[in-house]
Amino acid sequence: MSHIRAKFESIDFDCLLNINEQIVPRFVLEFYSQLTFDYNSTGHFVVNFVIQSKSFSLTLEEFGQILKIPFKGQVSHTDMWSLDYLSISVPSKGRYKTTPPSPNVVKSFIQIPRQGQVTRTKNKKTIVVDKNKILTREIQPHMKPWVDIICENAICLGGHKDHVFACLCHMLYCIETSTRYNLTFLVLKRMEKTRSKPKELLPYGMLLTRLFKHVVSVFPELAIDRYISHD
Repeated sequence: MSHIRAKFESIDFDCLLNINEQIVPRFVLEFYSQLTFDYNSTGHFVVNFVIQSKSFSLTLEEFGQILKIPFKGQVSHTDMWSLDYLSISVPSKGRYKTTPPSPNVVKSFIQIPRQGQVTRTKNKKTIVVDKNKILTREIQPHMKPWVDIICENAICLGGHKDHVFACLCHMLYCIETSTRYNLTFLVLKRMEKTRSKPKELLPYGMLLTRLFKHVVSVFPELAIDRYISHD
């Protein structure tokens, strides 16, 4: 819808409305199998991977350009629920230093004001919700489609349906206030976490198709029959 696209365009998040790539499963598996991260001498976050004995090393900015997603702005990557974790999930120095908004500021923009105590049900037990945790039903009505687009259709946040991750709350705040958000940093940090959990689903298949096209453009000989695309 036009009003959603306008809000997303203000921080280049309209890229999330246009992701419709085929997936190359074999490439995704090979990409994750030898994936490493580090910082180079100039402070850039770097992703390293090997495809068919060909080594690649890309800075965060180069990776974002290839994937066609934002690579500048505020960063956060926590998969915790409480907004209290925002301040400890962001770089405190260097190239990607970020001072995130306080929990109260985030809540003032994205949360329907609470009237008294809020509870949720877990394992048939009623639990009081902490003041800095936001339930999905508490998100401002006009933002609920944003949650669906970001959480399910675009960047594979997954998790529980009844509450909103702190990093997603941060993104909603950035969209509402037209504040740039470094989506590439989040994607790379989630990829890094996936590497440490072998049983995790491998995310970002459609985005990695864009990386596959880049790899093949650099080494055309890698465009072989083993890399089959699927809708």
